Amino acid sequence: MVEPYFWLVTAHVVLFAYWLGGDFGVYVCSRYVVRPDLPITERERFLDALMAIDIMPRTAIVLLPAVGLQLATMRGAVDIGAGGLAVVWLLDAIWLSVVWMAYRTLRQPSGARWQQIDVAWRFVLVVGLLWAGVQSLRRGTPVHSNWIATKLLVYAALLMVGLYLRISIRGWRAGFARLRNGEQGPAVDALFANAHRRARYAAWLFWLLIITMAWLGVTQPF
Repeated sequence: MVEPYFWLVTAHVVLFAYWLGGDFGVYVCSRYVVRPDLPITERERFLDALMAIDIMPRTAIVLLPAVGLQLATMRGAVDIGAGGLAVVWLLDAIWLSVVWMAYRTLRQPSGARWQQIDVAWRFVLVVGLLWAGVQSLRRGTPVHSNWIATKLLVYAALLMVGLYLRISIRGWRAGFARLRNGEQGPAVDALFANAHRRARYAAWLFWLLIITMAWLGVTQPF
């Protein structure tokens, strides 16, 4: 009989694969969203495809902390009881529900509210992860393994880069609004091009951080 630990490790690997692979699909679609030679209908189709692909990496980024913490607890690397783990899984399920509601209501008035809740939670999580990671590296608690504590810091950095990516592509919303109003020209094209340029550099950093997390998990160097 295969132990639960094995299935959790498998889930951890699969989530990483969806995270990195899905993000590349988003990156490819984004190149067509910003092309001024394409009609607006085509660009909106690529935007819809981008969002449909992106929900899988967003799902992975939500589930990974709970799965990772469960694994760390089973390894004895984190001091947290069964009640604490239950709270973590409950919060993770709520966060996942918020992420999916934000996706399903993307073109509805309520969508903005769900996105705001998601962003606010990410800010809270970043602060908590930074505190836990630094405390663990300095004092050996609440996480006893330095490589896991470092993964917490890298994950916090990933969340911050993800928030920056959202800010970077805000120009797309204004650009599509102006295209729908019949506006064209360099000023409108610049809204897409400038946002895409900033997002491209952030995406490369995002992938590098994901690879770093994978390397830490495989090598457990310290």
